[in-house]
Amino acid sequence: MPISASITALALASSAIAQAPATPGAVPAVSAFAMNEEIRTQVRAIRGLALSPDGKAVIAGITDTTANGGQPHLWLLAEGARPRQLTFARPADRGGETAAAFAPDGTAVTFLASRDGTRSLFRLPLVGGEPERLQLVRSKAGATTASWGGAKPADTEALAIGGYAWSPDGRSLAVWADEPEAAAVKARKERKDDGYSHGETEDRTRLYLIDPATAAVRAVPLSGRFQDLHWSYDSADMLVATDPDSDERGPETTIWRITPADLAATRLDLPKTAADAAYLPGRTRIVYTEQCADDAPPRCNDLIVKELATGQARNLTRGFDGAIPGSFIVLPDGDLMMTIATHFQSRLARLSTRTGKVTWLDSGKPVTSGLVTNRKQTGWAMLSSSATDPTGVYLTKRPGTAPARLETPALIPAHWAKVPSQIVSWQNEGLTIEAALYMPKVSAGTKVPLVVSIHGGPAGRFQDDYSALIQMLVAEGWAVMQPNIRGSTGYGTKFTAANKNDLGGADYRDVMTGVDTLLKAHPIDADRMALIGYSYGGEMAGFVVGKTDRFKAIVSGAPVINQFSEYGTERGTWYDRWYYGRPWDNFADAWRQSPIAYAKNARTPFLLLQGTEDVTDPLGQSFEMYRALKQYGAPVALAVYPREGHSETGGNFRALPSTEPWHGVDLRRRMFGFLRAAFAGEPDPLAIARKDVVEPAK
Repeated sequence: MPISASITALALASSAIAQAPATPGAVPAVSAFAMNEEIRTQVRAIRGLALSPDGKAVIAGITDTTANGGQPHLWLLAEGARPRQLTFARPADRGGETAAAFAPDGTAVTFLASRDGTRSLFRLPLVGGEPERLQLVRSKAGATTASWGGAKPADTEALAIGGYAWSPDGRSLAVWADEPEAAAVKARKERKDDGYSHGETEDRTRLYLIDPATAAVRAVPLSGRFQDLHWSYDSADMLVATDPDSDERGPETTIWRITPADLAATRLDLPKTAADAAYLPGRTRIVYTEQCADDAPPRCNDLIVKELATGQARNLTRGFDGAIPGSFIVLPDGDLMMTIATHFQSRLARLSTRTGKVTWLDSGKPVTSGLVTNRKQTGWAMLSSSATDPTGVYLTKRPGTAPARLETPALIPAHWAKVPSQIVSWQNEGLTIEAALYMPKVSAGTKVPLVVSIHGGPAGRFQDDYSALIQMLVAEGWAVMQPNIRGSTGYGTKFTAANKNDLGGADYRDVMTGVDTLLKAHPIDADRMALIGYSYGGEMAGFVVGKTDRFKAIVSGAPVINQFSEYGTERGTWYDRWYYGRPWDNFADAWRQSPIAYAKNARTPFLLLQGTEDVTDPLGQSFEMYRALKQYGAPVALAVYPREGHSETGGNFRALPSTEPWHGVDLRRRMFGFLRAAFAGEPDPLAIARKDVVEPAK
């Protein structure tokens, strides 16, 4: 059945995965802010796209609202059609449905989902019917087999699938999966004999090629922690990246060439930071990203083209004024299509692999991401947004031509205001610093409070897209400034590297110079200013509280407070090591760049927000700052959220959907209540943030 004729059948197909009811639980006694409750009940987010073989339909991963579980499910979108939800989940099944793809022959949609405790691959036929589970199992005798649908065969153990990739010709599925634990290991855990050797993980991930028609399985003689996999355009080869599971050494990526015909694996001579390797047409050249050649932090990419016959490699983007992404699409002529971060925009671009020339293409919005196409590149789908236009799904036949916006389920309440941004700039210590400024309505002769928001990273950035948090802040009548201070991405390598061994130094002065610039040009009340930030933004908040008393309130989410204890307890140190080295080898530098070194000077009320399961910036960092400020007599409060890691609490901070039914509401209640009280001049503005239970207003 052709795709265009089967869209309705797919949308109406029954699912073996039952629809989840709304998350149960009593509504808290008070919802202090209308937008806060609406974020819980009416805000969704888009988590990835897939384009049909005929270029006319898009599968979008769209999260439920927090009130309905906050998990991603698959929706079918098409021009001129109403959106249809295709997949659902039971309350006990966590993670929703992700990694959707159309089968190359257009007969099915595949996706990953965790059901009954095991992450598996499912296939949903376009002609209708129920999703079939790929039963990838290991027998007691050690044989690996697969079958579509039905129950798991007796006396076998399921393999948890980590990812998959269709071959372009549709004749093979590359699947990587974790091996089941050995019987002796399971028995040891069951009797609670579960001591373990830290940092020594058993390599249990394997790569398989599966015939989608017969489910015949072939094991590729390759193991490791799989990073990515790219098929050649003709399905004759694969490029596979593996990396040892080590937090101590940093990237040690190996790129392998796999030939499906004989399963031979050949190691390619590429740098250990190489990633995203893909063949160019003809399979005589490959393109990949690697750590920037110039001195810059991890996450700074250069784009390299290498001739396989001669080994000659050419850096196409050294010194480029922008941030090269970790994903791209190879065109038939060998050029690359991608979105490139530049200043406050993420722009659609075509990059020549012969010359390195970048040709910018108009997508209609300042921020574009998630670009996808199909095998024949008969269509292109993308996500686009602006400060006044929430993220939407767009479809076009050719990049650079006007795309059509596809209807999605409502992502935000229709009545929310959409405040435009304006880009402002200033000079500080040899660099031009930009910021997005959002202003509320201001009556003549009056001034408004200012909230300065600092992004994560440091190698991160703000962009000119829609933010529920920004709209919520501006709805309070507060101006908001989001600066891309030195160390941010999207401004070239030198800018991103400008804070090396200087955290809390010139980057802090970038912030304060920006505040002074705004005060001179805009109706902002210098006596009612606050600063908020998460991750590196929380770290900057820690520097600010110890270096100035110009703010009335400071909010610090998941901060780095002590570079010594952070380095010793975080997951992975390679990123931090670039900034200041090993702290015990550079004691003075590491201490100078630790916010806790300045805590004795703190006077401003300080709110800490932290998830208990954060391994990026662990809970101990917030504990240290809380104790230091308490013992120095500075006003401080700490709110802790069980079960949440770095991204989960960060999502609640940014007003995104959450799988925790009430944590986001609670976090924003404390933060906004604190800011309101501080701007109102209350003697103890942190009082509301310390309350776990708030009595109903009378």
